[in-house]
Amino acid sequence: MKSTIFKALVLSGLLSVSAFGLSLYDAAPPIGLPESHAMKYGVYMSAGYDSNLNNESNGDREDGGFVRYGVTASYADYETVTKKTFTARLGAQLYNKTANGTDERNFSDISVSATLSHAFSAGSQYTANFSLSYMPDPDYSNGISSANTQGDCLTWNISSSYSRMIDCRWSWTANVSYNGNVYTDSRYEQDDRTYLSGGLSLNLRKDARTTYGLNTTWRKEDRSEGYDSDSWFTNLSIAHSLSPTDSMSLSVGSQAKFIDGDNKLYPTLNFTYRRQMTKGVSASAYVAYSNENIDTYSRWGGSNYRSNETWRVGMNASYVLTPKVSFNAGTSLLFSQYSKGTNGARDYDRHTWTASVGMRYVFTDNLSGDINYTYTYGDHGDISPIDHYNRDVISAGLTYSF
Repeated sequence: MKSTIFKALVLSGLLSVSAFGLSLYDAAPPIGLPESHAMKYGVYMSAGYDSNLNNESNGDREDGGFVRYGVTASYADYETVTKKTFTARLGAQLYNKTANGTDERNFSDISVSATLSHAFSAGSQYTANFSLSYMPDPDYSNGISSANTQGDCLTWNISSSYSRMIDCRWSWTANVSYNGNVYTDSRYEQDDRTYLSGGLSLNLRKDARTTYGLNTTWRKEDRSEGYDSDSWFTNLSIAHSLSPTDSMSLSVGSQAKFIDGDNKLYPTLNFTYRRQMTKGVSASAYVAYSNENIDTYSRWGGSNYRSNETWRVGMNASYVLTPKVSFNAGTSLLFSQYSKGTNGARDYDRHTWTASVGMRYVFTDNLSGDINYTYTYGDHGDISPIDHYNRDVISAGLTYSF
């Protein structure tokens, strides 16, 4: 019994990652068992159109075409005591016009991620996660300010955790992570930042489907410009498999935030849901709320904001129509409230909304094609030169795997 519980913890630890820096979609317990595979390689190329290369308001925006190409590699081993996965992409994005208000037309499309989980015994396990990307448009649901093309951005996350069983029901976990974002475009370097965090949790496995947790986490946020901050999070959590096809997680608690001599307590919320429906339909969703410290330095007024209450909401869905044809769709909303400004800076709200749809067609076992469309609307409030913008991006491409 104890070994069975621990195997579930190992699998959950290998598939789950820190919400800051990697996907918030992964917080719910995994559905089904992952599959191992030998090293796989791929070559991809796509072409597309971007209606707002320079992220300007509607009257000033510039459109243009682009191509994207590169190579990929992946590997997964879930069968051994030391479970590990690896994915990598090395490519580039080339625009026919200058983007981001710079003289640049060429950008990167580079990412790598790896996980490792080792079971020292039937009751102890170590898990490590690593991810790095260097590209424009990092996924803002993971802590990025907005879905703008802000030039190449280096985003990384390094995290590790150690879990140990106390008995057949109780376990504890210690974790530490280091992640950050660095922009290469000097216009956005004021928002360069790093995060260092560590935490402890006490977990109670009620049964094979439900686990409760009491968690405490410290996070230090260092910014290139503006005020650094420290936060203590304390929350209660539940991870529950509703059925063989449904799972969810819920975490509620408090955040004590220390910034520029100002100390205040805020509520926190993180909810995720995953469902593997019948007939090829799957879906996931998340809702997250906390007081962040992102883009709190004003580039235009030289002021700072001590409070950045933020909601992040998103949904994804996929549908496999036939073995050859599949569809995907998603939407996400980032809503931030900036307050407690210095130098007389007034409060303001900012939100970014995206919606995307796509189709994939499998021509052969090795060759597939896809077409994707993404719409972005950003409202930066009336205190910045870019008060709002719209952006349409459509692309079509081919991938050859071997």
